[in-house]
Amino acid sequence: MDSEQNAVGAAPAGVHRPGTDRLWGESWYFDFAAVDGSAGGFVRVGDYPRLGRRWYWAYVVAGAHATGHALDLPLPTLRDVPWEAADPALRFVAEPAAGGWSIAAGGDGFGLDVTWREQAPEYGYARGSRMEQPGWAVGEVTLDGRSFPLDGPGQRDHSWGVRDWWRIGWTWCAGRLSDGTRFQATHLDARGRIPPDGYLMAPGGPPEPVRDVAVGADALRMNDTLLEFADVAHVTIDLRSPDGEQSRLRRAMTRVRAGATRHGIGWRERNMPERAARRA
Repeated sequence: MDSEQNAVGAAPAGVHRPGTDRLWGESWYFDFAAVDGSAGGFVRVGDYPRLGRRWYWAYVVAGAHATGHALDLPLPTLRDVPWEAADPALRFVAEPAAGGWSIAAGGDGFGLDVTWREQAPEYGYARGSRMEQPGWAVGEVTLDGRSFPLDGPGQRDHSWGVRDWWRIGWTWCAGRLSDGTRFQATHLDARGRIPPDGYLMAPGGPPEPVRDVAVGADALRMNDTLLEFADVAHVTIDLRSPDGEQSRLRRAMTRVRAGATRHGIGWRERNMPERAARRA
């Protein structure tokens, strides 16, 4: 197996005191993909304390198929870990483990059980309250009664602040190349008013902030590195705001190529607010 499980320390949840805006939110993402692209998945816990709501998401990929479930529940009094849901549509638990996290989830026809371990220090965004971290996950996903082993790279995201999915769209990606390079980038659809952020991390080195990001339909350039994507499978999550606004989040496990010799695997996402589309 192609494990890279060099843990670097414990990973607390780091729950923050909510702000006053009703769309102040805090979320925790974990994604993971087998090195050969045969299986993967992602989960998310997202709180809107001023709305009294929590979102649980859990999705898996096996071959060219993807499925999962998004759950909207009342926010529990205690927001810290372990995060748990026992709804008939989605069973979910995520909690810190040695050097990382233990994550299990399942619903109708799908499931996941992985240990996600960090591989480098957290990368804090220069602008905004957010961090990203590369990791490695080992475990399995299940789809339609079949089990698929998982041993490969993953990404962790922890974000807090005003989070209005229905106002600004974005493009995000993260993954690992065959030479061990890790990458992550976020580009907001803000007509250049908000600079992109993210990092490139050479094997054995620290995450280095990117200077610029350019987005194409199936490619993204970070500094001088062009990443070309070929999606394995994707899911689309429909999101409705308290005021009835709509947005669609498309998240895909994707094969990555950088030049003639480097390839890899990762995840990318596109948030597409209907309000922004009407203004375009």
